[in-house]
Amino acid sequence: MPRYDYRCRECDASFEVRRGIHDDAPASSVPCPAGHTETSRVFSAVAVARGAGTGAGSMPASVPAGGGGCCGGGCGCH
Repeated sequence: MPRYDYRCRECDASFEVRRGIHDDAPASSVPCPAGHTETSRVFSAVAVARGAGTGAGSMPASVPAGGGGCCGGGCGCH
């Protein structure tokens, strides 16, 4: 079941809720742990791994550092 991050607009508390993808209740109807109903869903970044040994700081030598795409520093398009 997916987990979603929420923030209370009244007490500024952050909390996590497990909800089904097809849950019919609107996101704004999720109360905070203190019982406040003025909440909003917070979108957060997702980390994606590409296999063992490819985490931060362990890039293969064939991938140029400091790049981003072809013209980011490695394919010769200047």
